[in-house]
Amino acid sequence: MKHYQSHQIKRETSELIRIAIPAILAQLAQMALGVSDTIMAGNFSANALAAVGTGFNLFMIIFALFMGMMIAINPMVAQLNGQKAEKPIGKVFQLGFVMAIVFGIISFIALNLAKYPLNLAGIPENIVSTTSDYLKALSWGTISVYLFLALRSGNEGLFSTKAVMVCSFLAIPFNIVLNYWFIFGGLGVEAMGAVGAGYATSIVWTILFLSLAIFTFAHKPYAKFEIFKHFAWPKWKLTKEYFQIGLPIAMGMVMEIAMFGGIGIFIARYGEQLAGAHQIAMNIAAVAFMVPLGLSVAVTARVGYWMGQERYGQMRLAGYCGIGLSLLFQLISVSIMLFLRYQIVGIYTDDLVIIDIAASLIFLAAIFQFSDGLQVNAAGALRGMKDTTIPMIYMAFSYWIVGFPLGYYLAEVHAMQAQGFWIGIIAGLTVAAILLLARFMRLTKKLPEELEPDLPGTP
Repeated sequence: MKHYQSHQIKRETSELIRIAIPAILAQLAQMALGVSDTIMAGNFSANALAAVGTGFNLFMIIFALFMGMMIAINPMVAQLNGQKAEKPIGKVFQLGFVMAIVFGIISFIALNLAKYPLNLAGIPENIVSTTSDYLKALSWGTISVYLFLALRSGNEGLFSTKAVMVCSFLAIPFNIVLNYWFIFGGLGVEAMGAVGAGYATSIVWTILFLSLAIFTFAHKPYAKFEIFKHFAWPKWKLTKEYFQIGLPIAMGMVMEIAMFGGIGIFIARYGEQLAGAHQIAMNIAAVAFMVPLGLSVAVTARVGYWMGQERYGQMRLAGYCGIGLSLLFQLISVSIMLFLRYQIVGIYTDDLVIIDIAASLIFLAAIFQFSDGLQVNAAGALRGMKDTTIPMIYMAFSYWIVGFPLGYYLAEVHAMQAQGFWIGIIAGLTVAAILLLARFMRLTKKLPEELEPDLPGTP
């Protein structure tokens, strides 16, 4: 492989950071919505905390499939952007709108039938009842959240990550106020606990969609794409490409999120305290994951842009710089999680038993930070190349042949309960990271080595 000069690495890293920082902040802002739900539910009651945690885990299994489909819009738009194909970009946005409505209706129906899988999982009835009502409240926002994701992914493919960031931060105060009002009651509204958190989230999702829609409509540089003009049903060729790229992404995300969600549901069988501690620890780990996840958005867009221009050396460099940045960011998160875990858990609850359990789980979460960051950014680079099918197979193997079976064996056979499942997570993420990185290295070796010496930055 060609050796890159320091100024080339510096320039590419700077471009990635410029795009990534708003994307990371947007991910953290959106994660803050879930954190505030968990904190307020935890301060209402242990039952509300367990219901929000269990319900959101089940929701994420459904949500992951359609969220993955929406992510496909990013590399499609990014490569068209590199090719300077303006009108097709608008058609990709319109395709996303149609799919968002379809996916929202399916999710609405699924969430209203959630009590049946919860009962089959053997979860205590008091948690099932509250969780089911929480998910019904959440279902009213599903179309809005998918429309938001369609707009977000398209904007990210055009490097407009700042707009997504601003909209995400604007939603935070609405989420806090609505959560407090609906969970604890007041001004004529009865206290609804976890159910109130569901209604608040649905409203906030609608606010997110409307704010980003206004930006996308009003942003003058987007006029040439004709996103909101001359609407026509998506052509079969475009729809076929969308599913060829998006379905493997979606299935890969389902493999990963279903592992986490399934583990959360199994742990809920161990009682409210262990379920609550697991939810808190997983919430903290998820906050840390927002940094590499946001970076992966930039990596996908950057790699896709250079692929569209057929500048393979620059594309290769973008992928490696993104992966390197991820490892650096994870070093920081590992340090914070190891040294401040008790203080962080104390923000969520004052139950000493839950604090001790959650802190022990966060120690395990710190171990898998490097693997988690590496696998999501290697996958992001491969998405930019529109290589999604083989990564999906790798994820299926890593999470469901290695991770979950090992976790279940340790949790049930060796009675390690939550800790056993978390060790399984470590193993699954590590295998995924190794396989995905190896594939990116193998694919890029087959491409031309040329790297133009004075390439301009992206627009």
